[in-house]
Amino acid sequence: MTAYPVGIDLGTTHSAVAWIDAAGRTAMIPNADGNILTPSVVLFDDAGIVVGREALKAVAASSGRVARWVKRDMGSPSYSQPIGGHYMPPEAIQACILSQLRADVERALGKSYHAVITVPAFFDEPRRRATAEAAAMAGLPILDIVNEPTAAVLAFGEQLGYLTSPGLAAGPLKLLVYDLGGGTFDVTVAELRPGQVRALATDGDSMLGGYDWDRRLVDLAAEAFQKQFGADPRQDTTSLHQLHIEAEQAKLALSARAKAVIRVVHTGRVLEVHVARQQFEERTADLLYRTSVTTRQVLSAAGLTFKDIQRVLLVGGSTRMPMVRKMLADLAGKEPHGEVNPDEAVARGAALYASHLLAKSQPPAQPTGRLPPTAAVNQRPSPQLQVTNVSAHSLGIEGYNVKQDRRGNTILIPRNSALPVSVSRKFITRKIGQKSIVVQVLEGESSRPEECTRVGRMVIRNLPPGLAAGTPVKVTYEYGSNGRLSVKADVSGVDRSMKLEFERTGERTAQQIAAWRQVLASEGSFSRLEPMIRSDQEAQRAKAGISNEEVVALLDAPS
Repeated sequence: MTAYPVGIDLGTTHSAVAWIDAAGRTAMIPNADGNILTPSVVLFDDAGIVVGREALKAVAASSGRVARWVKRDMGSPSYSQPIGGHYMPPEAIQACILSQLRADVERALGKSYHAVITVPAFFDEPRRRATAEAAAMAGLPILDIVNEPTAAVLAFGEQLGYLTSPGLAAGPLKLLVYDLGGGTFDVTVAELRPGQVRALATDGDSMLGGYDWDRRLVDLAAEAFQKQFGADPRQDTTSLHQLHIEAEQAKLALSARAKAVIRVVHTGRVLEVHVARQQFEERTADLLYRTSVTTRQVLSAAGLTFKDIQRVLLVGGSTRMPMVRKMLADLAGKEPHGEVNPDEAVARGAALYASHLLAKSQPPAQPTGRLPPTAAVNQRPSPQLQVTNVSAHSLGIEGYNVKQDRRGNTILIPRNSALPVSVSRKFITRKIGQKSIVVQVLEGESSRPEECTRVGRMVIRNLPPGLAAGTPVKVTYEYGSNGRLSVKADVSGVDRSMKLEFERTGERTAQQIAAWRQVLASEGSFSRLEPMIRSDQEAQRAKAGISNEEVVALLDAPS
């Protein structure tokens, strides 16, 4: 049986799933509640794990058992808030959300499918790795990971006929994709041609999104309450969670109306705080300005101006705020486009990318679930579809500069390099008889290693005795189109490269992932997770504590 293509937008505040329907077009898969969007909220109840709308309802009453905005903590050792007194890995919480989305997919299409999951273009390698681990914990059959702006361009290309009917396409378009979601911000410049999507430059902020606009409303309302009653609702977890919900609803209301009301409940007192749209926009002007700076930087990195951009695309629910559309219209000199629903564009584009990948290897499949199978999918994107992403961050190696007598970051793959890319560079050993070499992989733009992300390392041990100083060491980085990295190192005259493994910082073993998958799939109370949480924490601490004693010296980049 052939697999069916599915796209998953794993969002900070909401998640969505799409597929390719019998007519060859993208379509959304509703959840069990009949809604297109599933709140990315997890309740770890005594009776089991609850995801979505019901978990969101429990935020105020069960704040210590509810996880929200987990996407922001991806790549970190643990979720920022304790759950039931325990600090859980964010991958495990995201896996709960993906498990619910998996159930929605299988209810609609059956179990023969493969999915593509989207991530912000600005996600670094550890965050991408963590997303892949979450999918594995959820038991999802994943084809690949794709950047959210790239997926949005694919959805836009589908609408204009660039993917399946190149003869109808009017010609190449240069697009700016402004993606402001609930918790992350991306902006990408891309070129769309018949059968081709090519990212030219990308930038963003993984800690900026609609959540930050919500927080400004929370602060505004809390300050008003404090002035009136002398108590701060932000100091109480239950009051704060309820206030966040009120702020989100007020933000949505202010996108449609000039005024909204935030109801603050704390210490038995209630205060209704009236907020005008102009007041909200003034309070968040600096946040909007941050996105405009990034937008201009991306255009500059692509070597373009707004005169070169034919379309400005809006992606992410937070782009519904009128201030966003006005800012972009003023910057670009043209109205931004929202032809594709900003809440659905990313999931639809991910489904198209999944279809593109499957079309290379197999014929289309028929759904076997509850969605009506009317005809075979016969209008998938052509296998000749070309999708080119760029690296959001530079990838380098920590080396030792002899002349400056200090460590530094030597960049091998600069940011905004077209992917996939393979780069090799020669380094040298520092000392006579050096027993081992460490290849420490860095991600970031700074020349100072401590200001970069440590992605992982590779250690070459037990080098031959008496190895000469200055022995060449060739390091090769292979960076895939999905933003995943592989590393290889060869020491001149030493046949060791085939035996080496790249050890990613914080990466879990297949056995650990399988254990998480088993415990998350089981029924029962939150207490069943506690042994697994403790075991995972111990394993991660042990890995983080691996000694570097065997590393005599770092690599030295030749001058």
